[in-house]
Amino acid sequence: MESSAIKELQQALAKNGNGEYADQMAQYMKNNFPFYGIQSTPRRRISRQWLKNYPIANESDTCAILKLLWAKDQREFQYIGSDIAKKNKQKLTPKSIPILEYCIRAKSWWDTVDALAAHPIGMIVQQYPEVISLMDQWVEDENMWIRRTALLYQLQYKEKTDQDRLFRYCELRMDEGEFFIRKAIGWVLRQYSYINPDAVIGFVDKWDGRLSNLSKREGLKALHRNM
Repeated sequence: MESSAIKELQQALAKNGNGEYADQMAQYMKNNFPFYGIQSTPRRRISRQWLKNYPIANESDTCAILKLLWAKDQREFQYIGSDIAKKNKQKLTPKSIPILEYCIRAKSWWDTVDALAAHPIGMIVQQYPEVISLMDQWVEDENMWIRRTALLYQLQYKEKTDQDRLFRYCELRMDEGEFFIRKAIGWVLRQYSYINPDAVIGFVDKWDGRLSNLSKREGLKALHRNM
C-alpha cells in the first residue's frame, strides 16, 4: 500500500482528534503512546471509509499495511492495524507470522498484543498445526509479550482447546512475578472454565501453593459467579 494512502488516513485521524480524549487515553495506557483522542466507534468509521478507498485484498496486502501502521506514532494506527488483522485472519497463513511477531514485539502493550494473540495468531495456529511448535518456543521467550501471546493464543478455541498444552504453559509460567503473565494465566483458565470447569478447578487445586493469588482469583471468577 502506498504512502499516499497512509497520509490520507493520517489526515482523517488528525481531523477527528480530540485533545481532551487524547490525554485521557494516553494516561489509561500509562503514557506509553501518543493518541489523537479518537474513540472506538468514530475510529472504526474512519477506518471503514478509508478501506473502501484502499481495499486490502490478500495476505500480502495485510502484512504490508500492518508494517506501515506500526511505524506511525499515534496509537490509533496500531488499533486500526489490529482490527484489520482480526478481520482478515482467515486470509493469513504462517507466512504472516514474522510481521505479526514484529507487531507483538514493537510498541508492545496489552491493548494490541491481546487482539493479535487471540485472533490472527490463534487462527493461524489452529489452521496450520505445524505452527504449534513455535508456540512452544514462544512460551519460553525472553520477551514477556511473546510469552503472553503463547498463553493467550487458544483464548477463542472453546471446545477445541488443547487442554494439556494450555495447562503445561500455565505451569511453565506460574512462578513468574510479572503482572501481565499472571493475569494471562488467570484469563485463559477462566475462559476454559466455561468449557471444562472441573479441569480448571483440579488444576488450581493441584498448584494452589504455586499459582499466584491473581491467577487463582481470575481463573475461578466465572465459577464463583455460578455458585
